[in-house]
Amino acid sequence: MRRYQHPTRYIAQPPLQLTALAQPLKHHHKRMKIDGWIFWVGILVGGLAGLSFSIFLGSIMVRIVMERKGVTTFTRLIHPPELAFLKKEDNLASLGHFIGKGGCGEVYRVELPERGIAIKRIAEPHKTTRELTEEDSKLLDKKMRQIKQEIKTVGLIRHRNLLPLLAHVPQAKCHYLVYEYMRNGSLEDLIYRVSKGPEKLCWLSRHRIALGIAEGLKYMHTDITPRIIHRDLKPANILLDDDMEAKITDFGLSKAFPEINTHLMSNVAGTVGYMAPEYHETLMFSEKSDIYSFGVILAALVMGKLPKDDFFQHTEEMNMVKWMRNAAASSDPWRAIDPNLMGNGHENVLFFALKLACTCTSDEPNERPSSTDVRTMLASHFPHSGRR
Repeated sequence: MRRYQHPTRYIAQPPLQLTALAQPLKHHHKRMKIDGWIFWVGILVGGLAGLSFSIFLGSIMVRIVMERKGVTTFTRLIHPPELAFLKKEDNLASLGHFIGKGGCGEVYRVELPERGIAIKRIAEPHKTTRELTEEDSKLLDKKMRQIKQEIKTVGLIRHRNLLPLLAHVPQAKCHYLVYEYMRNGSLEDLIYRVSKGPEKLCWLSRHRIALGIAEGLKYMHTDITPRIIHRDLKPANILLDDDMEAKITDFGLSKAFPEINTHLMSNVAGTVGYMAPEYHETLMFSEKSDIYSFGVILAALVMGKLPKDDFFQHTEEMNMVKWMRNAAASSDPWRAIDPNLMGNGHENVLFFALKLACTCTSDEPNERPSSTDVRTMLASHFPHSGRR
C-alpha cells in the first residue's frame, strides 16, 4: 500500500555525524537508559491525563448546558435578553424568515438590531414517554446527540473558518441553536446558481473558498485536542459570509478523535457522493475521510458541477470522481475544468487544483495528503503569496 509522500520528503538531508557519540562512558549507560524510560513514561502519562481531563471537562460543560432551562450564550456578541422572544413557541415563525429544513430541524433567519442571526429549531416528538415508539426514541436520541456535538465543538472552540454557535435555548418542546446569519448562503447553492445561470464566480474567489475550508480542517485535525472529524463535509455545510469567507458548519455528526487512535468505527453517517469509500465499506473513518470529502468539494469548484449534476448521469462512469480521474489522466484534461474559468491566466493553477482533487479522492486513504499539506499547497498557489 503506497503512502502519500510530500515533495519535501525527497530533499536530500546531510548525513548525521555520530563519531563524537560513538564512545559514550559505559558506566553512565544504564542510568541514561533508565532516565530515558522515566522521561518518555512521564510524557505519555501526562499526555493521557491531559486528554482525559479535556474530554471530562468538555462533557461536564455540555451536561451543564443541556440541563439549564434558560439561555446559554457562548460569545459576547449576543445577550440573553435579545433571545427572549424564543420563550413563546409561535414567535419564531412570525418574526423569522424560513430558510430551509434539514434532517435535524428547521432554520429561520431573524434580524436583530445589530446583526442577523440564523436559528435552528430542533423539535422533540409531541408524545409522552409511554407513547414513544422505538423509532421515535432513536430519532430523539439522534437529535440530542447532535445538539451535544454542536455545543462540544463550535460552542466551545473558535476559528474564523468554523461557524460558531452563539447560543443554545432549550424549551419544553424543542431546542434552539443560534448562529450568525451568513448572507451569501451555502456553497452548494452558489455552485448550482453558477452552473445553471448567468451568475459568475471567478477562480480567485473559488480558490479562496477552498483555502478557507482547508484551514478549518487543519485546525480541526491538528491544532486542538481531541481532534475533530467532521464526517459530513459537503458544499451544503459550507456557508459564505459577506466577504465570501468559507465557514464550515453542521457539526452534529462530528466525532472527537483521541490522540491514541488512528481510526475509529461507527455507523455510517454522511452524504452519498462525498463519503469516503473506506467509511462506507468498513465503517472505519479518520482525518483522511474528511480529506476525501474536501477533494470532492475542490473538484466541484474546479469543474463548476456538483456530484448530483445530470451531466454525470450521462457519462460512462456515472460518477463525478471517477469521471474526473479519467479526464485528468486523458490527453485532454482541460475538459474537466469549468469553461468559464479558462482564458484568465490561471490555467496552471487550475490544472494543479484538478490534480490535487484527484489525489485527495484517492481510494486509498494513505495516498491522500494531510489537511496540513493541503492547506500548504493551496496557499502556495494563492495569488499575492498566499495567506497567513
